[in-house]
Amino acid sequence: MDGVPQQSGACPAVLDRAFHYGDGLFETVAIIQGKPLFWDEHLQRLQAGAQLLQMNLPGPLPWLEDFQRLQEHVSLPDRYVLKLILSRGPGGGYGIPRNGSAARYVFASDWPERNPAYWYPGILADICSVPLLTGAPYLKAKTLNRLNQIMARNALPPKYAEGIVLDHQGFLREGIMSNLFWVAAGMVYTPSLEEGGIAGIQRQAILNWLQTSGIPCQIGDYRAESLIEAEEIFFSNSLIGIWPVKRFQDRNLAGSQGKISAQILQWQSTLGLGPS
Repeated sequence: MDGVPQQSGACPAVLDRAFHYGDGLFETVAIIQGKPLFWDEHLQRLQAGAQLLQMNLPGPLPWLEDFQRLQEHVSLPDRYVLKLILSRGPGGGYGIPRNGSAARYVFASDWPERNPAYWYPGILADICSVPLLTGAPYLKAKTLNRLNQIMARNALPPKYAEGIVLDHQGFLREGIMSNLFWVAAGMVYTPSLEEGGIAGIQRQAILNWLQTSGIPCQIGDYRAESLIEAEEIFFSNSLIGIWPVKRFQDRNLAGSQGKISAQILQWQSTLGLGPS
């Protein structure tokens, strides 16, 4: 590797289909005070993705045992990131190995330090020039193939902390690493993901919170013109909670001062999410 000869089998991951083909799934879990947020929901999404890709998925107990073993053997901070990766396992070729054994990978990494201003007062955002691939069922699974998102992020100027991704037909779908919401005339909107995009764990948590709070929300297919009337825009994922948008393209927005955004930020701070 990098010009240095390696012993055959010295790195088992190199023989893994995850390495060669991106043939696998992953979940990124926020660990707060030693406890995972939305653990069951992450495992349920992992199971749904495995069924879609016809992968052998171990039950929830091995993942929990892996997590507990990690905590026992590694000194970890109060807040960190746990990543769960499920690979189809070893095997070559595009044909799916019928007798293969899936491989689990669990590892911890530092909590990403981001500018506190991304939460208060909010971020700058724009629409990405790279469209989201849609139309195939597997594109809705959280697979290890993230090249679409990498290219979208690369095409977006660095001043934008996040960008909105459209599909090839021009419909709003999601953020590069997040889900998209906006508020207009007291109604919260978020794009349908039936044609593509990742149904985030935090997205569903927000939808549940909106319902419990009596705040109306509508899910559907919308074009970028729908954002012209937006009073608030915010992005969500498992690690950031939400990032409210203070400026979208050439228009100032409410950012963290928005009525809905402010309430969600306050609720998510009780979960341990938000700026350090």
